[in-house]
Amino acid sequence: MSVCSRIPPVLVVLSCWAASSAAQDRFPVQRLTFDPAQEGFPSWSPDGATIVYSYLDRRDSGLVAGLHTVASVGGEPRWLTDEIGEHPHWSREGHYIVFDADMGNSIKLTSARGGQPVRIVPASIPVFSGGNPIWSPDGTRIAFKEGPNLWVLDVGTAEARVIFTREGMKAIPGCWSNDGDAVYFTLREADSPASSIWATTVEGDDSLEVLPAGEWVYRYMDLSPDGSMLAFVQCGERSTCDLWVTRALGGPQVQLTMHPAYDDTPRWSPDGTRIAFTSTRTGNFDVWVMNVDLAALHAALDSAAAAQR
Repeated sequence: MSVCSRIPPVLVVLSCWAASSAAQDRFPVQRLTFDPAQEGFPSWSPDGATIVYSYLDRRDSGLVAGLHTVASVGGEPRWLTDEIGEHPHWSREGHYIVFDADMGNSIKLTSARGGQPVRIVPASIPVFSGGNPIWSPDGTRIAFKEGPNLWVLDVGTAEARVIFTREGMKAIPGCWSNDGDAVYFTLREADSPASSIWATTVEGDDSLEVLPAGEWVYRYMDLSPDGSMLAFVQCGERSTCDLWVTRALGGPQVQLTMHPAYDDTPRWSPDGTRIAFTSTRTGNFDVWVMNVDLAALHAALDSAAAAQR
């Protein structure tokens, strides 16, 4: 098996580019968004120049929400959609963005230039609490969850089929393999936070446990563009969540963030030198970017593996 190789009010946004190389982080991090709203779930454009993310603000006038885009080097965000959207994911060719809409009760597609989103998962598949949609590398399929099931949707034909299911569990998609033959996902117990990380072939005929269950909770994940490393979120006591990395097939792990804040939703840049993520380290949900020293990270993983021999 080949596993993962892979709203319109005027915003008051600071134009500065805040940087930090705090001792809690393995590599320097930079804050990308500054609005008092909740901002997160970043996803990169294929050229690495832009990041799309979710925006949610509760105001006296009501809920203001949508998807924003911002230059990956910082700048003023712009509106993409003005309806509630989470888990946006940019297609590899760059034309479309898929996301959870309608309070997580539908999956929609929008142009990367903006416009009216359209529902792509048929109503006959009842998505609740978000489907976590993820584009395949060739842009022809989307993996998503529904109940305990992990699905793959053919965008051209609108045909969908289940590729993984396990009674009493939830399979939450994280990323695809670079060749599009497999999907990584978090496998969680339906009635508890216990979880593990798995990969399964798109044909559903072979599955592999990458990281076994333990005393922590696994959340979002993404593979480096070269397919060698899996970045993932591990949460411990008191909902403390940090970014970690391991090899594509699992093994020893190296911690990337050690900040007491909540760090989540890692996404590698197309060139593999940066990881965008969500963090509350300034007291608010914002999008941050970590600048990764790939040589140092590979050396740390090699050292961790050697220590276990």
